[in-house]
Amino acid sequence: MATRAKKDVAATPLDDPGCAREMMSADEREEALKRLARASGQVAGISRMVDDGRHCTEVLQQIAAVQKALDAVGNLVLRNYPERCVTTAIEGGDPLVYDEVMTVLTRYR
Repeated sequence: MATRAKKDVAATPLDDPGCAREMMSADEREEALKRLARASGQVAGISRMVDDGRHCTEVLQQIAAVQKALDAVGNLVLRNYPERCVTTAIEGGDPLVYDEVMTVLTRYR
């Protein structure tokens, strides 16, 4: 896989910090933040469960719930990735976009 030189300025559209700011619509961002807040509360609850010595199956059930919540946020971000960031990179003529897309897809799904 080709690599990009590290610079102060974005090397390609995929490295552009503007892409991250616009990765979701306002409604999607609000939904993602709600899901993350819920997951954060669940993680705190799991810590209390472990501290209280709760049964393993109860703890595992809550861990599974947190994983599902994080997967939902990940799916939301991943769904927006091609639309927002990849499209910009392709339109900008980034020759490395395909390598990056494959890396993202194999790493996160």
